[in-house]
Amino acid sequence: MTHPEPRLGASSASLPSLSPEALADELARLGYQGVEWRVADTRPLDPSQPWNARSNNRCTIAPNAAAIEGIQRHCLALGLKVFGLSPYLTVGDLDQTLRMIDLAALADQARLRLWAPGYEGERYPEAYARMRRFLDQILPRAQAQGVRLVLEVHQRTICSSPSLAMRVAEHYPHQHLGIIYDIGNLAIEGREDVQLSLDLMGPHLAHVQIKNVAYRPLGPGQGWQWDWCPPDAGVLPLQAMLATLRASGFSDWVSIEDFSSTYSDLQKLSRNRALVRHYMGLDSEPAVSSRHEAISQ
Repeated sequence: MTHPEPRLGASSASLPSLSPEALADELARLGYQGVEWRVADTRPLDPSQPWNARSNNRCTIAPNAAAIEGIQRHCLALGLKVFGLSPYLTVGDLDQTLRMIDLAALADQARLRLWAPGYEGERYPEAYARMRRFLDQILPRAQAQGVRLVLEVHQRTICSSPSLAMRVAEHYPHQHLGIIYDIGNLAIEGREDVQLSLDLMGPHLAHVQIKNVAYRPLGPGQGWQWDWCPPDAGVLPLQAMLATLRASGFSDWVSIEDFSSTYSDLQKLSRNRALVRHYMGLDSEPAVSSRHEAISQ
């Protein structure tokens, strides 16, 4: 049986040296189909300092209607779909979240990424109840605007695995609340079998994020320290994981969110597209540069 191909996108949060317009242009040139935009206050950006994903990320859209509509027009002209917005919303920040739902509606009803509460300083039952109350408050607005909220599987939160994310999501219609299956985050906390996770999430599965993690020992009795690495260089067997995803018939968005620094942002875009398409059985063996070549350039 032949399944429709997944659609390939990229997360701008992982490409901090590029301007949003430059990223969109490059995505279109390389044959990507969509993009998830990092949304945050752009006023503190400082071009005199090195660009980085967390605190000085050039590839960011300001949280206002003019900026969202501007990048939406640019992407539309290139044939790119803005399939997601990724702001940094705090559970309980009702005003900002409602504003972001309205902005997602302006971006052709893009999905809006949510993080669950952390559990440091708060016990699980209280954090879970707080998350549920928040969703009950914001889902009516999202439903009215035609915006699907998507809860990311993320380490150090109460939704650090697909099963924990489903414990929240199962109480809501999948059309209104989905789950971002972040495969890379599972290497840090919450890894479960891929087929088990797909069966469990069912129609709540929204889109999949791709990255990988490498570990190094800290010393006897101290465990190991993780860091981001290229998709083909980490502990996760991404080829087998994506083959399972493909065999399941998944045809939604696969978004590359590679925070590693072995390659430049432009190199990552071309290299990772080839890798992911190969891993999903969509292309033959990709021509990818080695780590030595990346460092020497």
